[in-house]
Amino acid sequence: MCVRKQNLEYYICEVMKHYGYSITRLLEQFHQDSSRLICKVSAGDKLFLIRGLPEATPRHTIESNTFAHEYLGNQKKLAPGILSALDGTKFIQLHGYWFYVLEYIKGDNLKETKADEYELGQVLRTLHGIFDYPYPSSLDEDKSIFYKWFPDRAFKQEFDAIVDTLPDFKMLDRCFIHSDMGPHNSLRTTDGKVLLIDLDDSGTGSRYLDLGWPFIMQFVDHNHATGEMHYRFDLATAFLQGYYGTEHITSQEYHFIWQGAIFMHISYMQEYGPKAVGSLWNILKFGISQKDRLWELLEESYNLAPEKKSLR
Repeated sequence: MCVRKQNLEYYICEVMKHYGYSITRLLEQFHQDSSRLICKVSAGDKLFLIRGLPEATPRHTIESNTFAHEYLGNQKKLAPGILSALDGTKFIQLHGYWFYVLEYIKGDNLKETKADEYELGQVLRTLHGIFDYPYPSSLDEDKSIFYKWFPDRAFKQEFDAIVDTLPDFKMLDRCFIHSDMGPHNSLRTTDGKVLLIDLDDSGTGSRYLDLGWPFIMQFVDHNHATGEMHYRFDLATAFLQGYYGTEHITSQEYHFIWQGAIFMHISYMQEYGPKAVGSLWNILKFGISQKDRLWELLEESYNLAPEKKSLR
């Protein structure tokens, strides 16, 4: 849904009135090709980020999103905080959207460097130490839907065989997860603190899906023009070292991380349309083929003999 700037400015003013601000100015709209409205606004001498989701979005999703910001932002200081409207609610329904308002945090996205990946690993470990969060992640952890995909593709049999190997993640470690955590969804503030943004699918889920997300989705460097690929072993090892610190990773733990990586990559394979499926399949196969080499590098980093089967 495309919203004209004039209408958007009106929407923003109407939204902010519910928060006690009569004079509001639209400064910037992000991701204008999205059905969601994400706008930087000024009200008085303060800056805010307004997020608007189409009202077709289930109410429980909005409740989950806003509670995540209240919990992780207002309480834990790991994300931008959320404002309360004058009536005490955290979101409002207006002009065909669900709206909520966040504090605007000045800063820059983290980069794909070893130092930043190490720090992301540390932040994720902190996040995974939260076990009492009451809302489940909206990420669907059921692999059965994948069997219905790609019936006419030549790789269908091989694809289903890969899906067969995936565990039931609902039976594995449960904690607070982000579900899409990488440099693009993290922010370094002007005082050096790392905050998490885009909490749309966050909540209680399997930590292996969270841990696994970057190992194919991010660490496979794919040249779209040439089709060439290489693996960012430097980033992958830095991320794991940040997460585990001096703790050694068992081979079983490592296996579950890669199962999470495979699941998360597959979950995106229809996201970009049918023309992208072939390329995403190739990325999946390439990523899987790097698993053993990364394990070897981890063993070397712990100064263990090659014949050892565990990092513990």
